[in-house]
Amino acid sequence: MKKLIQPRTIPDSPIYFEIDVPGKGVHHFRLPRPSMAARLLQPMISGGIWTATAEGGGIDQASALLSEEAVGAAIGICWRHVALELETKRAHHDRDADGMLDYGCAVLEELYEGGYSVEDMGPIISQVGTRLLTSILPPAEEVDQQANFSAPGSALAT
Repeated sequence: MKKLIQPRTIPDSPIYFEIDVPGKGVHHFRLPRPSMAARLLQPMISGGIWTATAEGGGIDQASALLSEEAVGAAIGICWRHVALELETKRAHHDRDADGMLDYGCAVLEELYEGGYSVEDMGPIISQVGTRLLTSILPPAEEVDQQANFSAPGSALAT
């Protein structure tokens, strides 16, 4: 992680948001275009880290690791800190899904080396994930239109 010589200007735009990380201050992030948001969310949604086992519930360690790397990629793609720049670059990794996960792993390593603890990452992970998910959901009006595509019928008496 390197300190920017010239602080980054954060536009007043709905695609930018801030997260207050206790002890580390305000961090800014930028939502990517919806297709990229969907690519970032796909491994987190389909990861299935909780599995049913004969002994009850458990964590599939391989899926948990992939989900963690997907979270790292999401943080890296969205990162727009005013004074700090990630040295890990998406362009240095393959364009495929494995390259995205490799990038996410490198982002998490860089943040860890930069002094970000698991507790520091909690609000970032929560807010970035939530913002990505809501950015790809259809607007409420569109959902209402789809749900109300026909006139209500009359109830049948029995």
